[in-house]
This record gives sequence, C-alpha cells and structure tokens, in this order.
Amino acid sequence: MRQGRQHIIEKWEVVVAAAVVLAVLIVSYIALPRHRLNQRLDVLRAAGYPTSFAELAQYNRLADGTPNAAPVYEQAFAAFVPPVDEVNVPFLGNAKLPARGAVFSEPVAKAAWQCLTANQNCLSLLHEAAGIEDCRYGWDYTDLVNGVPPWESVKRCARLLRLRTAVDVYAGDSASALTHIKDQLQLGRSLCREPGVVNYLFRIACYGIALEGLEQTLSAVALSDPQLMSLSETISSAKATLDFVQAVVTERCFMIELVRYPARHSPPGPAGGFLQLLSDRGLADVLDYASASIEAAKLPSAQRLAKFRQIADRVDERFSSLHLDLLGTAAMTPMDRAAGLDVRMWAQSDMARTALAIERYRLAAGNVPERLEELVPQYLKEVPVDPFDSQAIRYKRADPGYQLYSILEDGQDNDGTAKTEVNSGEPYDLPFQVTR
Repeated sequence: MRQGRQHIIEKWEVVVAAAVVLAVLIVSYIALPRHRLNQRLDVLRAAGYPTSFAELAQYNRLADGTPNAAPVYEQAFAAFVPPVDEVNVPFLGNAKLPARGAVFSEPVAKAAWQCLTANQNCLSLLHEAAGIEDCRYGWDYTDLVNGVPPWESVKRCARLLRLRTAVDVYAGDSASALTHIKDQLQLGRSLCREPGVVNYLFRIACYGIALEGLEQTLSAVALSDPQLMSLSETISSAKATLDFVQAVVTERCFMIELVRYPARHSPPGPAGGFLQLLSDRGLADVLDYASASIEAAKLPSAQRLAKFRQIADRVDERFSSLHLDLLGTAAMTPMDRAAGLDVRMWAQSDMARTALAIERYRLAAGNVPERLEELVPQYLKEVPVDPFDSQAIRYKRADPGYQLYSILEDGQDNDGTAKTEVNSGEPYDLPFQVTR
C-alpha cells in the first residue's frame, strides 16, 4: 500500500517537473530579451525611421509656417452635397457613363448638372486646395476608430471631379476638363503625408480615377501643345510621390504599436495580460516581417511582386500551422496585393505620359507615330517599359486612334484586352486607349 502511494507520488513529481520544464521553454520562447528588441528599435530611430505613433506624427508633420491645404480640403468635404437623383448620376450614383462617342441621355444630363450645380462651392474649394502644394490632415494616430483620415470624403470628391470632367468632355470644354483632371491628381497627392498602406491605396485610387478621365478626354477633344505639356508635368509630379517603400516604413509603426500595446486592442483582464506576454515575441517577428517587406519593395517591379508573394505565403503558413505567435502574425499587414496595385499605377502613369507625347506628335505631324521610338527624344526621353516584364510598353495603332497596354502580373500578352471585355477569371491586360 505504502509502495503504491509512493509510486503515485513519484509519478506526480515527474508530471509537475515536466510541466515546469515545458512552461520554462514556452516562456523562454515567448519572452525574447527586451533589450535586444530595444536595440533593434534604436537602430531604426538612428536611421531616421519612426517606431511609434508619437514619432510618426513628427515624421509626417509640416514645417512651421508651411501653407497647408488640409483646412481647405476639409471645407470642401463639408460642402459636398449628395446627388438627389442617384439613379441617373454617373460615378456618384448608379448611372453608367455613356459609351465613347455617345451623349448623355436627357435624364442623366439633367441629374448630372443638378449635382454639379449643387456642388459648385465644393468644386471651387477643391480647386483652391489644389493650388496649395503641401497637405497634412492632422490625423490622431492613437485613435484608430475616430481619428482615421477622411477617406470616404476624398473618394466622394474624386468622383465628383470625375463627373465634372466627363461633363466638360461632352461639352467640348477641354480647358475645364484639364483643370479638373489636375484637381483630381492633386486631391490624391493630399494624402502623401498620411502614413500606411491603406492611405497609399486611396491615393492610387484617386490617381487612377484621374487617368480614366484623361483617357476619355484625349478620345473626345484635342488639347493644345502647352496643355499637353502641362498635364504631362502634373502626372510626372504625381508619379514622383509614389513610394511604396515609404508606405511600408510608416505601416511598420502601426504593426509595432499593435503588438507592443495589445491591451489597447483587447479587453482588460487575464486575456490582456497573456497578450502582453506574447508581445515581445510578436514584436521580433513583426520587425523581421517589416524588414523583409521593405527590402522587397526596393526590388525591380517583377522581382518585387514575386518576393511579396513568397512573404505572403509564409504568413499564411503561420496561420495554418497555428503558430504560437498569433498576435504578431495578425499584425502583419498583407502587402502583396498592395504591391501589385502600386506597380499597376506606375504602368498607368507611364502610359498616360506616353499618350500625351503621342498627342504632341500628332499635333506636329498630323498623325500618330508608327512606333513609340519616333517620340524619342523630342517628346519622351525614352520609351517607357512595362514594369511587369521590363519590355517596352505595348503600342498599336487603331482605326481611329491607338492603344497602349501593360501585360500585368500574369505575364501574359492578351493583345490589350481589357478586364471589361472578358468573363470573370479570364486573363486580361491594362490598356490605355484613345479612340480619336
């Protein structure tokens, strides 16, 4: 009896000892020495990179005395009037833009003018703000619920400007269309100092809307050489602000804050304490992930996309394997899709600038060029390359007009077929088409 009891006690001692060893191993794995993490953060700060919301606010601030477009944009956002007849308003409602060469139907024309008339003050303020070079909205980074930038307002006003451009084009008012395209591009630029990948994607969306308006404009009206040159300079200036590395650098701050202070994003109690225990390990992994993403963003376009896909696959594997550091993994912002959209915008910007060069050539020669090389060096320094395969941007003459296109991520040349021309799941290209 006594021997049996002793045997049971010995078994429990083994179990307790094993549990203690396991606990020590887990804590050792999770609680990476904090001084090593602090050293890594110190290195980033020394290099001039922000590692906290407080540092991020300083990183993106305007110098004292710099004119700021944000207050004027905010007045414009407040002055926006939603369309009364949403059914018949393109971009801001449910109506579709008429096909190229067609005119607005009477209900659409009436609803569009009604909307634009109601938003004259908003459009005037947007134009005034576009004349101010710098912008900083004063976002409170610590308030992730109420302190976000005015994304929805920016999107609405971009669509309002797109509607105005479309109406200008159908009225044959090239000067007004040009003004509103520039205002759209500058509205996108207003987000330059707003950090993070989401802000970057909203900026890309604004640029994309503007370039769609340019495509429509060039298909319908002839611009003068000074107008074409001015618009090319504006697009080049907007393109120069596209820096995905910078977007990832600032996104890293959000990931760091989420992992370092998990209690801010979790209910009080034991769960919050456990998350804090995990935070050190999570921070180490987040820093590794951010560093890998930043290095990937520095690569040439085709290599960059492949690298981001590899990084995304590794993150997915962590989730599927129930990796212990779920907190750090959850904080890792997906970058592969955003990286692809960034490269698309580079292609769109280059095609837009090339189209403007073609139009300048047409004014001088009376017809569009046979090959893009004819634009060099008078209208372009060099023929732009497709960032998806490093080959020259595709170009072909049409009757009437011409088409430029990029082959996109799949590497397939689909002869310039647009997404709207194929069924879901079928391959397509990214075209810029002028039908005049």
